[in-house]
Formats: sequence, structure tokens, C-alpha cells
Amino acid sequence: MTESPHLGAAALVGRDTEAAALRRAVSAAATGSGGVLLVVGEAGVGKSRLVAAATDGAEQQGLRVLRGRATEHSGAYRPVAEAFLRAGVAVRDLADLPALRPYRAALARLLPGWDDDPAQRTALDVDPALVLGEGVAELLLALAAGEGCVLVLEDLHWADADTLALVEYLADRLQHLPVLVVASARDDEPGSEVMHRLGSQRSVQRVVLARLEPAACLALARERSAGRLDDDRAAELAALSEGLPLLVEELVDEAVLGEHASAQSPAAPRALAALARRRLALLEPDQQRCLEVAAVTGTEPEWAVIPAAVGQPESQVLAAARAAVDAGLLREDGDGVTWRHALTREAVLSGLLAPERAALSVRVADALLARGRPEDAVQAAELLAAGGEAERAAALFLSLARDARVAGNLGLAATLLNHAQAAGCDVAQVAHERVVLLTWTGRMPEAVAVGVAALPAAAGDLHVELCLSLARAAVGARRWEDAEKFVLWAGRPEDPRSALLVADAAFGAGDADRAERLVAEAVDRAERSGSPAVLGEALDIAGRVARIRDPQLARGFFTRELQVAAEHRIAYHRITALIGLGTLELLRDEYTPSESLTEAVQVATEAGMLGLAAAAQVIELQSSRLRDGPARHEETATALLAHAARLHLRLPEVQVGCALVRAAARAAADDTAGMEAALAGIPSGWAEVDAQVAAVRALPLILRHDLKGANALLDPHVSALVSRRTSVPWLEFGLWALLRTAVDDRADEARQALAGLPSLNRAGNRAALRYAEAIAAGRAGRTAEAVALLEAGDSGLDGLPWTRRMWRLLVLESCVVDGWGDPVPHLRHDLAEHERHGDSPLARTCRDLLRQAGSPVRRGRGDAAVPPALRARGVTSRELDVLRLVADGRTNAEIAEQLFLSRRTVETHVANLLGKLDASDRRELRDRHNADGS
Repeated sequence: MTESPHLGAAALVGRDTEAAALRRAVSAAATGSGGVLLVVGEAGVGKSRLVAAATDGAEQQGLRVLRGRATEHSGAYRPVAEAFLRAGVAVRDLADLPALRPYRAALARLLPGWDDDPAQRTALDVDPALVLGEGVAELLLALAAGEGCVLVLEDLHWADADTLALVEYLADRLQHLPVLVVASARDDEPGSEVMHRLGSQRSVQRVVLARLEPAACLALARERSAGRLDDDRAAELAALSEGLPLLVEELVDEAVLGEHASAQSPAAPRALAALARRRLALLEPDQQRCLEVAAVTGTEPEWAVIPAAVGQPESQVLAAARAAVDAGLLREDGDGVTWRHALTREAVLSGLLAPERAALSVRVADALLARGRPEDAVQAAELLAAGGEAERAAALFLSLARDARVAGNLGLAATLLNHAQAAGCDVAQVAHERVVLLTWTGRMPEAVAVGVAALPAAAGDLHVELCLSLARAAVGARRWEDAEKFVLWAGRPEDPRSALLVADAAFGAGDADRAERLVAEAVDRAERSGSPAVLGEALDIAGRVARIRDPQLARGFFTRELQVAAEHRIAYHRITALIGLGTLELLRDEYTPSESLTEAVQVATEAGMLGLAAAAQVIELQSSRLRDGPARHEETATALLAHAARLHLRLPEVQVGCALVRAAARAAADDTAGMEAALAGIPSGWAEVDAQVAAVRALPLILRHDLKGANALLDPHVSALVSRRTSVPWLEFGLWALLRTAVDDRADEARQALAGLPSLNRAGNRAALRYAEAIAAGRAGRTAEAVALLEAGDSGLDGLPWTRRMWRLLVLESCVVDGWGDPVPHLRHDLAEHERHGDSPLARTCRDLLRQAGSPVRRGRGDAAVPPALRARGVTSRELDVLRLVADGRTNAEIAEQLFLSRRTVETHVANLLGKLDASDRRELRDRHNADGS
């Protein structure tokens, strides 16, 4: 049954409120406030028509509109890929935009040809949906071209898990961009995740379509009939529709074209099924069977496979399609022929007996597999399962899950594993693949739990692979003993992967000697294995192990890794080798940026490995922080941390590194509250990180001359690292020895320990040792030696001016207190530098030392910034120094000692503060400080 040209065009009736909501969202996007809007309702309620009306209006306003649709059995990201592919040239012309370069590898999964070197593609080191989300957001922003863009994604109830994850990400990401995603979905589709995942997300706007009121149904019937039906007949049909716009139109069409709908027709949506069955009965039996097979193939009929599935020539299948169009079951859609409505297909399916549908499902699955297209495999597996071919379906689902994981479609991989398990796939096989998948997504503890539970069911080679995968997950979870236990359980000591996993575990546990022996064995076996990936991994571990004690040997391993990566085009190992070489460059010369790290960031960005790119940036950021001071890099660290949060980066070194820079910047500004806020997200229990956190917390104490307090904070953590021969040569080792010497706390022991550590390979730690030795020599009366050692320390920190200015204060304080050398010229020089760089707390400490040395210092209120609330009460900078120490619970004597003032001067300052702040005692002073001056 074709639609008569005399019938009224599709109309939007009774949807004024909902249409206005969509218009507002479109207008907001045009002004830079986009997001995701989800239109939901049951089948036939008018979602597509409402979306079409809104997007037509968007195009009239000058916004670019892209359209895609999910289908049953569609693959990962199908609706988004369709939308971009339909945009054609407009998208291709944007491929070389700098903003899109970091995401080209990810976008290549939607846009074939966007990947410069597909052979080098490997698993992304960040959740692929999030990387793709960033790429899609940037691409949509480019397409918006300052005018705005609308991406329409229809029928998301059929979308895959990865597409839903992408839309979830865009909901937050697009809120401040001129891009709107308008999605539609049925809320009555069994098993659909869209309502659970998007319907409950705060940042997603929802427009819920209910059935039309009787008056609106009547208005729609009148408009559709275009005057061909009298009011009584239109009202009769409107009542039969029970508020479904689709059924109103179908009933009117039949009535107008002579196929009389009875007042006794069944209620909606059974009425629509009855209509479909009546239309199906108009076809010949062979044509009906073609339509039934078309319904089994999915929401988009697979006309190319239907002839094989029904055993009819293509000409007869196409004739059946033509007859179905004439009967009103199918409609032409661009270059194809599809169902008149999803409910039409469902009505055809409902007419099949269960055995008929099962048999047809298997025949369609076999036809799809015979065609040999990879994109058909998921649908074939689902049809095999529906047809009762559980064993075939389970094997296919498992294979597809592996392929999806390797392709980076991790949500789809998880869904396919669930299907494999439901189809009766071997428990151990599913568990092994799930362990690998969970490890890839950073959920190592969960991976270990899943794998251990399945071990009793694994045998033979599967048992070996499961144990080795468990060992890899345990290494990622820092469970070193468990990692070695799983390798032992694998029972394949000759496998190069066994050796390198045990070496990695030994290195992580701090057993450097054993790690060196094991890693040599691992490299030898990897060389003979013939696997470039295994060899690259072994060389990377060997480089990290050797870097601590023998940088030259480490350079050889990393260089060899780089060669292997270049020869076999393995992007991942090219990047890790460059990062390794970059760390060695910083060990040799931490005064200038590392060229290898810069290249690593560039290569990782272009390969879409944004986790590795961020890790390389953090290494350079940490070095720059020591060179220039943390304040100059706080903004960069904040931006990188926000970037990592958007991508859900699971690399702890990124979160920790950025948080430490931000915390150090706050500490250097004497902002203890800000420092603690920055440190709040850093997990404890990782010895190296605990030491770095302690060093940051010690900084405000150093600036307040509380060297004993700073030493008490830092000493336990660094002392615990001294016995570990695998620790990274952090400068915390140097600061630890310097502080211990400055406060004369087992000073000789600390210097001797530092002198014997591999950390002395780092120039900054060597300079710290010279400073500590200068303090010791000065106290012992060896002034000439002390001055020479001070100069040697200064020279060793030439390229780290901020670190030198901070550390040298400890040495110059020893000069003043212990009476050796000539500290005043150094202090005056450093004071000028502190002031020039805006380092007020360091300048204040410098002035205190100059006063104690008897050198006149400019008076005034410039030593520290006074908060506005206190400044309004007349509190000076020096009074603020005293107030802070009073708030810390210090006595007048302790304050006088720390600020190098007389006790009487401190008493005067305290008296002034009591008066200015209307406080009756020191407790109230502390309360005023906490309220107005923290």
C-alpha cells in the first residue's frame, strides 16, 4: 500500500511543550551551551518526527546537522560513524587540524583513512571511549565553525555499550561548547541500557513523549485525511489509536485508501500488528517468506543475504520487496528499502512460530558467515544463539570479544563476553579473556579475583595463559609476591614472559640484585623467542632496572628497544623507549628539557596513546618544577590533571605527579590549606610517593625555620627507601641528608647513606651532599673546606635555580648560626632573586637570616601578603608572621627563636594583635587567624 499524494503530510500535533524544549536546546547550543538531549518514549509515539522538526529548525538557523541511526545488531559506534560518513567532504577536510592530531588514531575507528599508519596501531593506554569522546568533541567543534552543530543519533535503544559510553562522555564534555547531541530511544525496549545509563545522568536533558490526548489525536486524523474523512469517522479512528500518532496515521491511510478499519479493531499496539498481518496477507506465500527472513535479518533488511537464506533468486527477492512497498510494509529510504516502522517488522516477526524463527535465524546466520564480512559476525553469533546453535554461538562470541578488545572497543568486548558466557562457553576461557580485559582497563584487583576463581576450571595451555595473565595483573596491582606465585603456577619457566614478569616483580619489591639477574635471563629468552613485542617489553624492563645503578647500560637497553620498535613498527615500545631515554637525559643534565621526552609526547599523541603522552609530560613537569619553582607550573599541572580526569587516566604517575606540583606550589606560597587540598587525592602506601608527599609537607616548615619539624616529617619516609635499591633517584634523598645534617640528627649516617645510594647518579643529589658536607665542615671549624663545599653545591645546582635558592637557605642559616663563611652577600643576592620571582615566603626567610646576621634589612610590610580581612584591621606583614606561629601553638620564646627576634619584640607584636583583632587571649587569636588569615 503506497502513501497517497492526496493525504496530509506528516504533521507535528500536540507537542508544543516538547518542541519548545528542543528549540531552546538548539538555541543554547548556538550560543555555546551544548550537551546531550534525550527524547524517549514508546514505539510509535512520535520521537523521530519531533527530532526532525527540531533539526530542520536548527538548519534554518545556520547550524550544521549530522544524522546517524543505531540498528539492531549494529557494531561499535555505528550511529556516530554513519553521521560523520554522511557529512563526507566536510569531515575529510578537517583531518589535518592540529586540534585533531592527538585523536586521529582513535577517530580512525569511525573514519577510515584518518590513521597515518594503521600498522602501528596498538591497544590504547586510555579507555578508548574517552579518547574517542575527546576526538569526537573536537571534531564536532571544528564542524560547528563558530555557528553551532547538532549531532542526531536515533534509536539508541539498539546502540552498543561503546556508543552509549561515548554519549555519556559527551554529555559533560559539550556543556560549554556550541554542540548539541539529540538522541532518541524507546523506553519500552527490553534489555536496553540507554535509560539506565543516559536517562539517569544529571547532565543529560530528557524530553519524555507520552501518548497524545484525544483532542490531539483527532486533530492529527483530520490533518492526515486532508478532508477525505468526515469528523465522525476521523474521531472513530483517533479513538482506536489510543494516543499513538503512528497508529492514527496508519488507520487513516487505510480508511482513505479503501482498506476499511473497523470500530471493532483490536487496541493499540495490537491494532498495528493486525494491520501489518493484513498487509502481509496481500503478498504471495514466497513473498511472505522473503519478508519474514528480512524481519529476522534486523531493523535494516540485509537484501544481499536474503536470497541465500530463502533459497530464491535475487530477482524474486527484489520482486517481493517491491510488493511489500506497495502493501505499505516497507518504504524507500534513500538508496535502500527499509521497514515502514520498527513496529511493522516486529509485527511480522510475531507471526512466526518459535521453531520457524529459530530455523530462519540459523539460515540467515549461515548466509551472513558465508558472505565473509567481519562486520556481520556479531549479528551472525546473535542469530546462532537465537536459533539454538549454542556451541557455535559461544565460540564466535568469544573470538569476537578478543577482536573487539584488540580494536579498543572495550565496552563491546565486555558485552560479547557476557553473551559467550550465556551461550555456555567454557568458564575458564571466558575468565581468561575477562582477566586480560580488566587488566587493560586498569581494574587489576578485580582481574586477579576473576582469574583466581576460574583457575580450577583451566587446564593445559589455557591454565598457563591464565596464570601468566594473572601475574601481569598482580604486577599492575603491586602485588609482587602474588605475581611470582602465579608465574610459578604457570609451570613454564622457559617462556620468556615468565622471566620478565618475575624480574618486574622482583624490581617492584626492591630486590635489585635479583631483578638484574632475572632481567638478563628475560632479555636472552626474549631475543630467542622471535616475538618483537615480548623482546620490547623485556628490554624496557631491563632499562628500568639498570637505570638505577648503571645509566650507561640502561641507555643501551632503551636504544635497543627503540630499534626493535622501529624495525617492527611497534608504536608502544617506541614511546616507552623514548621515555626511558628521556629520564636518562634528565639524570645526566636535568637543567635543560629532554629532547627524547618531547619526541615521546609527540609520537604518543599522534598514536592516540594519551596516557603515555601524559606520563612523559609529567616527568618533564616534575623536572621543570625543580628548575623554575612550582608556582610557574601550577597552571600547567592543573590543566594536565583536568585532561587526565576527562580521560579517566588510570596511570597513577600522572595524578600523583600533577598533584605534587600543585601542592608544592601552594606549600611554597605558605598556603597550607591549599597544599593539603591538592594532596588529598594522592593514595598512601606507595613508599616513593609517601616520601614525596612528606617533602611537600615539609616545605612550609622549612620556610618557617622549623627545620626539626621538617626533618621529623621527611625522615621516616626517606629512611624506609634507603634500604630499597630500586627507588627512583628522587631529590628527596638529597633533601633528607641535608635536613638531617642541618638539625644534627644522625648527620654522619645520613651523608654516608646518600653517598652509597644509586640516587647519587643524579646531579641534584650530589649537590645536596656537598651542601650537607659544607654544614658539617663549618660546624667543625673547617671554614675554608666548608666554603669550598658550598661553592661546589652551588655549581652543581646551576641549572636548578629555584631548588638552589631554597636549599641554600639551610646552608646559609648554618653559616649565620654556626659562625662560618660570609653569608650576607649570598643572602642579599638570593633576596633579590626571591623578590624578583615573587617568592614571598623565601624572601621572608632570607630577611630573617639577614637580621640575625646583623645586616640591616628594609622595614615595612612587604615580607608576606596579608589577607584583606586582616589588612583591614591594620595587621602588618611581620605581625602576620607572628600570628601564624601563635595559631600553631608556639610560645613567645619559640617564636622569637624561629623569627630571629627578641622575646620583647614578640611580646609587643602579640599585644598589638590582641588589640587589632579584639581578642582576649591566644586562643581567640588562633580563631581569628583560622577565620581570616589561613
